[in-house]
Amino acid sequence: MSEQLLETRSFDYVPDAERHGNVRSQVQLWFMINAQILTIYTGAVGVAQGLSLGWALIAILTGSLVGTLFQAFHGAQGPVMGLPQMIQSRVQFGSRGVLLPILAATLSPFGFAVFLIQTSSFAVSDVTGIGSLTLLQVLIAVIAGAIAIVGFRLVMKVEKFASWLTLANFALLTLAVFTVLPIGELFDKGGFITHAFFLQFGVSAIYQLAIAPLVSDYTRYLPARTSGVKVSASVFFGTTLSAVWLESIGAIVTTAYPDLDTIAAVRQLGDGFGFGLGGFTMVVAALSCLITISITAYSGTLALISGLEAFRPLRPTAKLRTVSITLGMILALICSLAMSQDMLNTFGAYLAILGYVLIPWTAVNLTDYYLVRNGRYSITDIMRPDGGMYGAWGGIGIASYLIGFVAMIPFFSSALYTGPLAASMNGVDVSFIVGLLVSSVVYALLARRIDLAAEMQLVRNAPLNTFDHA
Repeated sequence: MSEQLLETRSFDYVPDAERHGNVRSQVQLWFMINAQILTIYTGAVGVAQGLSLGWALIAILTGSLVGTLFQAFHGAQGPVMGLPQMIQSRVQFGSRGVLLPILAATLSPFGFAVFLIQTSSFAVSDVTGIGSLTLLQVLIAVIAGAIAIVGFRLVMKVEKFASWLTLANFALLTLAVFTVLPIGELFDKGGFITHAFFLQFGVSAIYQLAIAPLVSDYTRYLPARTSGVKVSASVFFGTTLSAVWLESIGAIVTTAYPDLDTIAAVRQLGDGFGFGLGGFTMVVAALSCLITISITAYSGTLALISGLEAFRPLRPTAKLRTVSITLGMILALICSLAMSQDMLNTFGAYLAILGYVLIPWTAVNLTDYYLVRNGRYSITDIMRPDGGMYGAWGGIGIASYLIGFVAMIPFFSSALYTGPLAASMNGVDVSFIVGLLVSSVVYALLARRIDLAAEMQLVRNAPLNTFDHA
């Protein structure tokens, strides 16, 4: 690999001279992050609980729009701050206190990597006939880890090639849906089930929100003057398009083939269309999973080492990224090999847990960025291990996160635990609404204690600050 292709950055600031790319490339990146079989699994959750196809599609659309809205707002932070997503949260939580949301955020990318490794191994096995899923998972983890180690530029190059291939593949699958399946009859199956509707709404929203901890990891490479509105729009439309499209296919194939696993159902749909579409879909599925594993591994390690750096000074080098990504991929591989084969139920439970730990963080982070400090920060102080003016422990952010999380508990509804208020509502989970509102309001109220006038003067005097970009 050339020096230009091999990324030398880790969790540190990307200076203006190293910024590159454009909004269009971001649309392709965020379209691709959802353009894989795991997204189809997400759309199957409600139908598998007896929800009718029509109501499932409504839940998918509305849930995806709500989840992507918050995700997209994080995207605008990248060009302004030039920092990975989670290290930005040192402002609200402190350089050491940020380890709390970082541990929650690390669960997102590496958790997805676990499911993606397993899903892509199924797809490759289906095409090649290789019976050893263990061998396939090892190979997939090694290749994805290598792409992530090389870094951002290689990820973007591979993604650009694969995006057009994936777009063509899913266009053909959509054509197959309308030519192979009796669509009219499928809408007559099932009915409206309150619990199933809100379950589908919730997993669709959390599936989108789960991308939030890694959005700025990639948008930080855009030129600082890039329009925040355009960046947010590129993230929003890129991820929404692929999520709604593929989740809808998931709902449809699960309705049409209720006795088949999701991957098998997609393969059967493709085979029914002919022209080798079933096998081609499995190949594309494996490739798209591979790219997304690389993206999640890259972001997961950036988040974790940025948290550890406050406790022990670390140089943000390519070597550090190589070691951390390697260890992360080994852990993800071990979890994938040990995971149950019941993908749909396991994935649904994972998304529920992910929402519980991420929602208070996104509420605090966005409230601070857009309502309290209006995007004006000292990058110099954020990068200091002691937190500089922001401190090592951000009591306001930590308290807002914990209060929001505790407020959510009675509304939890998952396979692991159902809170009393959720039980009284027949298992309907509205905890994400509670968490967003409580954490946002508490943070906005507690932030009144901050002397913003004095802080902004210090920010202006910092060698690196965002006043010119916010």
